Amino acid sequence: MKKVGRKRIMLLILILLFISVSFLALNTYSSYKREAEGDASSSIAKFIIKVNDSSETTQTIDLSETITANNYSDTLVVPGTEGVIELELDFSDCDTSVNYLINFDMTNLPVNLKLYSDSNHLNQITSINDAFNYGNNTTINKNIYWQWEYKSDSTSNANDNLFMEQQIALPISITLTQKIGGGN
Repeated sequence: MKKVGRKRIMLLILILLFISVSFLALNTYSSYKREAEGDASSSIAKFIIKVNDSSETTQTIDLSETITANNYSDTLVVPGTEGVIELELDFSDCDTSVNYLINFDMTNLPVNLKLYSDSNHLNQITSINDAFNYGNNTTINKNIYWQWEYKSDSTSNANDNLFMEQQIALPISITLTQKIGGGN
């Protein structure tokens, strides 16, 4: 009889344990389920910037399309040629102020070809670091002036000859970051 009594007590304990665990599991599940229900909404600012009507932040500018002065050809970039690259930065789809850095990759260009921030070719540049402040005009126009200086020394001639019958193009890359503090 003692064995049957122990078995009943063990069975009763197991049943009570199963009921307790089941109750706790269901109660915990319903708690999580109640906490997960509800409405939430958020609004994220737009951050789309276009350069010359393109959202690509890496572009290549064909310098033959930007020639302004060339005594030798209207379509070929040769020593003695000048030009201007017009960049239009469009911030109309951007809801924040933006810091931007425009880098010019000069590694595959003639050594006598230089970039300038002014039409008089006095201020040589290799990049532009500036900012757009939200609430101002939505477009910024940047003119980058270039000149392939004609020199007749042997080093210049050797370098210039490397670019004969080749397209001369300027790769640019634009780094954009949301401006933190000091404005919108």
